Amino acid sequence: MAEEKQQHIREKEQYWRNIETVQLGQEFPLFDTDRNRTQVRYSDDGSFAGLKSSIRLETGFLGKLNISISAAPYTKSRYAVVTPFDPKQGYPVDTDDLSFHRRVVKISKMRHELADAIEGLYLFVFITDEDLSLNGRMQALLQENATLTGSDIASMLHHLFLTLKFPNGSSVTARAMYDTHQRLLLFRTFFPSDTGPLPNVGSVQSSAQKTASRHSTIQNFNEEPGNVRSEGFDILLPFDLAKLKTIQSTFLFLPNLD
Repeated sequence: MAEEKQQHIREKEQYWRNIETVQLGQEFPLFDTDRNRTQVRYSDDGSFAGLKSSIRLETGFLGKLNISISAAPYTKSRYAVVTPFDPKQGYPVDTDDLSFHRRVVKISKMRHELADAIEGLYLFVFITDEDLSLNGRMQALLQENATLTGSDIASMLHHLFLTLKFPNGSSVTARAMYDTHQRLLLFRTFFPSDTGPLPNVGSVQSSAQKTASRHSTIQNFNEEPGNVRSEGFDILLPFDLAKLKTIQSTFLFLPNLD
């Protein structure tokens, strides 16, 4: 059994050795069909149905991070997503979202006005627990520092950000967040790059639900009980490979940003 596990680890390490490496601050295409190990998916009728890719991020102090990137078919409520290639389809982010109180009122309103669902390619950028365990630099830090814990590593990774730029000039950013249920490090909740994280209205969820029958108040608009991700939104992309190939991305490490 131990030999099988070691063989699996060797195979995973070999897989990632052949993946393109990028540096912090380097701009690169999020999806590049010429990138090694990129897989384009098609439906039975031959239409484009998504793709998956991988990239290695050289962080220096924490070694190389093995990052998976996926755009897969998904149906989401319009109020829960932003749609950069067609902003009118999703949630309309504006100056009201910069104020906590105005955002509470707006989201409650949008839940009714944009309650219908739309289908697109859901963007999912993540690092698995298994791939984190393959990071030799990270494991060495844990072994060399007896007081350093996995939580400390996760805290450092919390300062890692992914910024996406689109042809229309818009730009969104997500910070690395560790999901304890899925055991994944995720870049999932995107906010406008020029404003930073939006006011986190998740803290009013429980009280809002108690008074929902008497007042028009906010609920968890991301529809995930117990998972507060309300500083931004999910990204929904079109079924258009040419457009996806225009997305430029950059990883940044911002230690002074909480």
